[in-house]
Amino acid sequence: MFPGPLRAFHESVQAGSIRKAAERLGQAPSSVSRQIIILERLMGTALFSRSSDGITLTHAGLLVAEYAQSAVMDFDSLRLDLNDLKGNRGLIRVAMVESIISGGPVTAASKFQEAFAGVSFEFQVMPATEVVEALIAKTADVGISFCTERRAEIVHEATIIEPLMLVVHKDHPLAAAQSLSLTALASVDLALPDRKFGVRRLLDQVGQKLGVTLSPAMTTNSFEALRSYARSGRGATILPSRAVGAGVAAATLTTIPLDHPELRETTLDLIRLKAWRLPRIVRLYLEALRTNLERPVQS
Repeated sequence: MFPGPLRAFHESVQAGSIRKAAERLGQAPSSVSRQIIILERLMGTALFSRSSDGITLTHAGLLVAEYAQSAVMDFDSLRLDLNDLKGNRGLIRVAMVESIISGGPVTAASKFQEAFAGVSFEFQVMPATEVVEALIAKTADVGISFCTERRAEIVHEATIIEPLMLVVHKDHPLAAAQSLSLTALASVDLALPDRKFGVRRLLDQVGQKLGVTLSPAMTTNSFEALRSYARSGRGATILPSRAVGAGVAAATLTTIPLDHPELRETTLDLIRLKAWRLPRIVRLYLEALRTNLERPVQS
């Protein structure tokens, strides 16, 4: 029965249709449909209600879907562990927010490959909310997100304080400030992330509480563009502290703490899917990554 019929059913649930599941599996829709019928016969009940609008899980289908997710994921994890024993270490997929790119994952991966030959990595950069969705969709094994909302299906392996900072050129008039409030920034030319990013949503939430509206001179989905704006000396930006490390190291930028507790206590979160039995090689990388991220940021 496994992995054929159960996997066909699981992929159909995940994809929302038999046709899309067939595309994922590289099979004909008729083949996927036959395998689901086999599973229904084995279970002794219908698992889908079929209509012109597509498929809907029955009550029995919901129960089988919960089991199938765990079984399929455990099977895939076991297969990766067996490949690891044979020296075929496979692929580790990491979904992460842009602010962390230069702050740990790549360095940890490079060192990890020195100890475990044959491991390859896939790094996907996306907004914080999409990191969680990538784990749930199983397109990533490990996630690094920003101020991640607590959810029952997500495990927080590490939570690291990652304060938001005002970032300016070292010659900017604000460069000597010890700290600044959002109110003081209302008249400053700011470049900010767009509203898909957790940084911007948090800034807007805090601003609303304080009665402050930040009207950015530039909005972008690129953190490099934000750093470039600050380096130009024209204005400032607001970024997680780790996202400005390269600029500070080059002595071109200065960071200034923001005077609000919600902006000083933001977090970088190392997360994984609770239901996913991590393969040994992924667990080892996760531990190496956690050690790397928990080290103090070098400015």
